[in-house]
Amino acid sequence: MDDVQFEPEEVGDEPLGFEGILGRHPSMEAIFEVIRRVAPTDATVLITGDSGTGKELVATALHRLSPRASGRFVPVHCGAIPEELLESEMFGHERGAFTGAVASRPGRFKLADHGTIFLDEIGEMSPKLQVKLLRVLEDGRFEPVGSVVTQQVDVRIIAATNRALDEAVAAKQFREDLFYRLRVVPIEMPPLRRRREDLPLLVRGVLGQLTEKGLPRFAVAPAALEALARYSWPGNVRELRNLLEQMVVLGRPEHVIDVHDLPPHVVAAQESGAGPAAMPWQFGPAGIDFYREMEAIEDRIIAQALRLSGGNKKEAARILRVNRTTLLEKLKRKRAQGGALATLLGAPPRPECDVAVA
Repeated sequence: MDDVQFEPEEVGDEPLGFEGILGRHPSMEAIFEVIRRVAPTDATVLITGDSGTGKELVATALHRLSPRASGRFVPVHCGAIPEELLESEMFGHERGAFTGAVASRPGRFKLADHGTIFLDEIGEMSPKLQVKLLRVLEDGRFEPVGSVVTQQVDVRIIAATNRALDEAVAAKQFREDLFYRLRVVPIEMPPLRRRREDLPLLVRGVLGQLTEKGLPRFAVAPAALEALARYSWPGNVRELRNLLEQMVVLGRPEHVIDVHDLPPHVVAAQESGAGPAAMPWQFGPAGIDFYREMEAIEDRIIAQALRLSGGNKKEAARILRVNRTTLLEKLKRKRAQGGALATLLGAPPRPECDVAVA
């Protein structure tokens, strides 16, 4: 494979994807066509697929191409909000409805009136809220927490999940009627391992986006690109994006990502029948600095876990299979040392249980 660089002359006028979604694989082209056809309607869409496959990008594209584009696009991450607060976040509450409700507050459905609401991780919603959501889907009506006054909204609902909802229905964990009401138009996002042909395009596009954010322009050596193509990408496009940003931030002055710059678990990945993996270290006549190399590996592993968790240290500790206090102590020490990881993690993480309004 050739070096991957995001140069205009390399891609010409050929589109990199559709509405910000990178991909040319037939499975992605089919999804783009579904988006074009369903966006002008008010049909409810259920987007399924593994974490990191770009489900929110599809929801955003559906909103932007719809007659509701002038209205709000309101994402609600159902799995990130405690169950006892999710109902209030979605439908609002009246003053005094519960401890801490010092004033009335509109919910996300009200904010999305005449726009689109995106319910991410819908499979985590409690049975009680599923009943209330079903009513909104049927007639657009709901009551805020602590109120007996019914409100009416005109909202398009797009939902997403990385769970197999049909299995959840069979296990009585998700309402069957709600499942079929949400699944008017299903869109299944393929994992990155099933569209490896898109990997050079994705690498080129992500490196270009990082350059637009003010980071240096990097290229990827052929051996590194081959190693990336062999890896199974359990975190999908999100994992690839996070890894490339890590490589650029921690990268060498030559602005080239080589195979020995990649994390060991990526370099070691082999498909059946492939040859032996390339070594991630280069041993010169003087050998290597063992402790510095181990520290660098630890930095990259921690940075990757933090990026996969969106900065949530508790989740990062779970990914790393270490105690949260152990991770916090390591981060405290690394920040005090002022190393590359401290630079990478300089910006404070986003709130872990917030919802965003576009």
